[in-house]
Amino acid sequence: MEFTKKIYKSQMRTLWSVMALIVLSLAALLAYFFTISHQHSEARLNTFQQSIEMQISRRLKGEVLAASGYAEAKYQRAEQVLMARAQDEVLQALEVMEGIYQQNKNIISEAQLKQIMLESLRGVRFFNGRGYYFVGDSQGQSLLLPTQPELEGTSLIDLKDDKGNYFVRRFTQVIASDEGRGYVRYRWYPPGDQQNMQDKITYIARFEPFNWMIGAGDYVFRIQNDLQHDIIEYLQNIQFGEDGYISVLDSKGGIIAGKGVSRLVGKYSSLLESAEDRKRLAAVAYHVGTEGFFRSDWYQADGTPVSDQLIYAKPLPMWNWVLLAGAYTDSSLALLETQRQAISQQERSDSLQLMAMLGLIMAIALLTMRYFARGFQRVFSGYQTDLDQQNKVLIENAHSLEISARIVQAAHEGIMVTDTNNRIISINESFTRITGYELDEVIGKDPKLLKSFRQDSDFYRALWDVLKRKGVWHGEVWNRRKNGSLYPQALSITCLRNDAGNVENYIGTFTDISQRKAFEEQLEHMAQSDSLTDLPNRRTLTARLQHELAIIGRNPGRQLGIIFMDLDNFKPINDTYGHGVGDQVLITIARRLNETVRSIDMVSRVGGDEFVIMLGNQPGDMQQTAIKLAERIIQVVSEPIMIAGESFSLTASLGISLAPGDSSDESQLLEYADLALYQAKRQGRNNYKLFALWMAEKQQEQRDQGNK
Repeated sequence: MEFTKKIYKSQMRTLWSVMALIVLSLAALLAYFFTISHQHSEARLNTFQQSIEMQISRRLKGEVLAASGYAEAKYQRAEQVLMARAQDEVLQALEVMEGIYQQNKNIISEAQLKQIMLESLRGVRFFNGRGYYFVGDSQGQSLLLPTQPELEGTSLIDLKDDKGNYFVRRFTQVIASDEGRGYVRYRWYPPGDQQNMQDKITYIARFEPFNWMIGAGDYVFRIQNDLQHDIIEYLQNIQFGEDGYISVLDSKGGIIAGKGVSRLVGKYSSLLESAEDRKRLAAVAYHVGTEGFFRSDWYQADGTPVSDQLIYAKPLPMWNWVLLAGAYTDSSLALLETQRQAISQQERSDSLQLMAMLGLIMAIALLTMRYFARGFQRVFSGYQTDLDQQNKVLIENAHSLEISARIVQAAHEGIMVTDTNNRIISINESFTRITGYELDEVIGKDPKLLKSFRQDSDFYRALWDVLKRKGVWHGEVWNRRKNGSLYPQALSITCLRNDAGNVENYIGTFTDISQRKAFEEQLEHMAQSDSLTDLPNRRTLTARLQHELAIIGRNPGRQLGIIFMDLDNFKPINDTYGHGVGDQVLITIARRLNETVRSIDMVSRVGGDEFVIMLGNQPGDMQQTAIKLAERIIQVVSEPIMIAGESFSLTASLGISLAPGDSSDESQLLEYADLALYQAKRQGRNNYKLFALWMAEKQQEQRDQGNK
């Protein structure tokens, strides 16, 4: 009996120990899963926060770069603005003087008429009061100079700037030209500074009745300064998000503009009354010398101070400014904080439930031990083995499912899963990023809501036929985003079947290939076009010529022509004025050629100053067509070209070959046209020559002699 009690007590102690161990193990297991769940939640929230902060950084940098691009473009356009406005003012003055001349030429003497016209312009001001008209005769004598009337009646022909340019002589050359008008660029002292000359652009025009020169202009730096007001006004109106704005500082840290810092405009940190304002402005001014991100205290759009704000700065050396973008908050951050609070509250609730559950388990364990102590150990041992095995399987399955879910969500490709009726049941985050649709907008819907209608019904019938036969389909399709824009995508669809062979799901994975398509199109264009003039290059010319010759081969009676053109004396332009001016001349010639030829013809640039015009195949006399076009080309090339105030006159030499009369081979046609061009240059240039067989024979003789 005693032995039995000892055994009983021993068994009870063992049973209680096992029960206590089980309860503690269960508590530890629950605590472990609770901790892991908390860590996973924090990791997801941190990843989300990093994504939002990265998005904010890109937005700040993008806004600053876009604003700086606008300011830099305005700066670059200052000369164009000055030239256009100076031309408008001078042309208006010509109209006024012409009107006065026509009304009074038969009424008063010529001397009185001249005096009236000069005085009508004396008081006219423009360019914010700086601009004025000056008038001189064809010999450089000043007739009207409102800023220095004491020089009126004197000759200014020998005035020159600090680079040695006699700009008044250039004025007289412009009015003596056929057009009688044009721009002159020189340097002169701006008012208030008689030590340093500045760049100035003036538009000169000839007043025909008296052969006067009338001009107006301004200093480039002043037009640039005039544009600063427009730029600052534009920058102040920029707003992104709910409170994003652009601040403008000078290079020393002084405030120029900005919604949130409007009360500080025109002040430096040392002049601010508030110690907090001085501290913030001094901290920001420390970073304005370099481009990039930094963190500092700053101000929201309504002027409210904000601490530790991410700011992006970019200096603009041409204006001596620095652009800042900061105090921009994303609504996703508020959502993130809401989610974090919700998760924290849920974890507290789960902790209470865990403790309650643990208490309930302990109470049940005590009651069970009281009534089933003798047989519990044997039964529990069997149950414990089963529970441990099941728990292990559950943990492994849960872990496997979690890994699978992570892989799907982390995938760069968009993923969509549909049921056997082709209704969407699941998507990943990349699906939303690419299409713009959230899960609640597409769940239960047919994927055809993404359809772009750029593929016809035959395309989709073929797709489903391959999918049913092979269980998988790969290809490219055009689909539509939520905002209505179309985009190309690389798509793969896979059937998932059960053990019976029936389809249970379709899984579609896709990527946006818009950038790849655009890059391929750009490469194709670059391969087929001349980089300077955007004309077809030699490769495109050869392909088109082969195609046209094939058509002629199938249609006797049709002809085509080749005109090989070379500019005469083009090299001195590059040597004298630089390749930049030379390139502008080539671009102008290319445009003129395109405007001269017919719609069925093609102009191409094959190198340097060489152009080839292919006359589209047609029935009839192609030789006369080619001659007329060659004469017209010689005419349009010889028309003067104005670039940067300089006039250039060019001539061209042309060689003509015809198919099939001269040859039906594209290489020979081009060679024959080149031989004809050579003969045109030998006979004085500025003309054209038709290919003749003796040219090829003579070339062959020269080659034979050279080989001996």
